[in-house]
Amino acid sequence: MATGLYVAWGGRDGDRRRCRGQRSRDRRVTTTTELAEEQAEAEAIEAVPSRRAAELAALHPQRAALELAWPGIIENLIAALGQATIFAFVGHLSAVSIAAVGAAFQFLFLMFPVWRSLAIGTMAHVSRRMGEGRARTAADVARQSLVLGVISGVVFGIGFVVFAEPLLRLLGATDEVVAAATPILAFMGAGSVFQTVWYIGVSAIRAAGDSRTPMWLAILSVCVTVPLAFLFIDVLGVGPIGAAYAIVGDGALICALALVFLWRGRADLTIRGGPWGIDVGLIRSIFAISLPSAAESLMFSVGILALSSFAFRLGTNPSAAHQIVNQVESFSFLPCIGFSGAASALVGQALGMGDPARATRSGWAAVRMAFLWSTLAGVAFMALPNVLLGLFTNDERVVQAGIGALAIVGLGQPAQALIFTLGGALRGAGDTRFPLIATVVNWFVVRLPLAYVLAFPLGLGLAGVWAGIAAATWASEAILNDRRCVATLIFGPDCALSL
Repeated sequence: MATGLYVAWGGRDGDRRRCRGQRSRDRRVTTTTELAEEQAEAEAIEAVPSRRAAELAALHPQRAALELAWPGIIENLIAALGQATIFAFVGHLSAVSIAAVGAAFQFLFLMFPVWRSLAIGTMAHVSRRMGEGRARTAADVARQSLVLGVISGVVFGIGFVVFAEPLLRLLGATDEVVAAATPILAFMGAGSVFQTVWYIGVSAIRAAGDSRTPMWLAILSVCVTVPLAFLFIDVLGVGPIGAAYAIVGDGALICALALVFLWRGRADLTIRGGPWGIDVGLIRSIFAISLPSAAESLMFSVGILALSSFAFRLGTNPSAAHQIVNQVESFSFLPCIGFSGAASALVGQALGMGDPARATRSGWAAVRMAFLWSTLAGVAFMALPNVLLGLFTNDERVVQAGIGALAIVGLGQPAQALIFTLGGALRGAGDTRFPLIATVVNWFVVRLPLAYVLAFPLGLGLAGVWAGIAAATWASEAILNDRRCVATLIFGPDCALSL
């Protein structure tokens, strides 16, 4: 019986071991099957566009363009209003103060190639990946762009601190203007890392399809900057450098908030939980789009500096008027940046979904709205130049120096809208080389030589500088005037433009 009991127990134990082994194998098979099913399901989900991209795709292209552009328009208008208000605070100090702040701003415009190129590379990749439903890859791109932004902001900031005075002397400013502008440029340059990261962060949010968060950040920025500038300039009486204190302090705050929003997640995009180390392959991919844009923006910034140099050679009053004309014009072209951003995001998302026809229609919808806005702004510039200039300064000599220039600026606004928005559509499609070529031709073949000839040999002064700008703007627009040509450049020779 003992043997029988042993055998019986051994048999049951063997059966149990076999059952446990079978169940273990079943669990392994089941787990493998489930993993395969989960992977297939994940791949299916990845092939679906992000929620926000799908929402925009369900709208008519013009409605989608307006839906994405209007927060950017308000954002840029509010930013222009804030900057204009700061210039008005400075402008009522003296013509030298206007020229000093304007000179510092012109050199900080050298950071614009960094901001814009990284933002364009970010927008092109993030919008395409979100359109494909690859939110994690989009987040990887955003993180790498932010890291690059920090590095570039620190490097450029050190350069501005060390070389502020020599740079201002290269511009041709008087000793009085250089003395006032040097601490402004050094302080704002040191804080430029905040603006760089802020600009890249909101570009990533916008590319994901959320253009309202950047708008609210811009509103908050103005609500912080303007009171700070008033406090430093008018109440504490620190002079024009108060503008630098206000701008850098505000930049640090908005930069931090942009990072918080990206960390928490916006429009299915979050930078939380992923790697922050340098990814050479991903950076190379970003640079493939960003470097031509960086070169384009660098040409643009160098051109802006050259035009400012022309104005400074004309004297302190014309150079002060030139800075004010720039501020007034920003109310026209900054909203066009909103339309350009909308065109980039919508074109990138539509191409990510494999719908080039919709990408074409979306791009042209943004172009039409930008053209209407800038045309109306141009009419206002031509009709009311003395009124608009008088808002920034009570120095009649500065106003008189800028009246002819601002009236001429109005003539170039419709063409400028086309250039901005069509360029945005091209970049959204990943084509950054053609805008680079157009920018080089515009600035160094037409704009600068013509502005110089009109201003100095022909003696037209500041009005001649801006006449050269307006003529070059229309020449650049003519390159992009053929609609079918633009559609072919963006989407290939087999794409028919249907509106």
